[in-house]
Amino acid sequence: MFKRGGFSSFIGSRRAMSPLIATVLLIAFAVAMGAMIMNWSASLGEAALSGPDCKGVSMVLNPVICYSQNMIKISVKNQGKDIDGVTVQIADANANNEVVLKNSALRRGDELNKDLPFIMTSQTYVGLVPAISHEGELKSCEKPALEIQELKSCQ
Repeated sequence: MFKRGGFSSFIGSRRAMSPLIATVLLIAFAVAMGAMIMNWSASLGEAALSGPDCKGVSMVLNPVICYSQNMIKISVKNQGKDIDGVTVQIADANANNEVVLKNSALRRGDELNKDLPFIMTSQTYVGLVPAISHEGELKSCEKPALEIQELKSCQ
């Protein structure tokens, strides 16, 4: 059945198989560890990049945002969760500006009334972006809570 020397050649080849198996196992272990580390680091990155929780933020006109005598008159009411600050985005044909309003923290039900100096030359966009404390820092939400596509006169 067996050829002469067949069994001894099988044992000899087992010695050669041992380093091959060890190499394959080491590579498989390294790939598995790499996959685990990449998965873990991706979840860390998502947590670090995640912004403030802006769900539940709601601002309404109270009564309006309008333009009069070189001033943007802002009168809004917070109907959602508490806001720690407000940034006003103003854009027209000439420029895009952002103005961080001082003392603009709003609790639920609070009103914000501000006048911003501005010279309107063309159609003007105004957006109010709330900011919320997130991990000890004041961070703006990604989207405005209130937008006026075309600023109107207060009359």
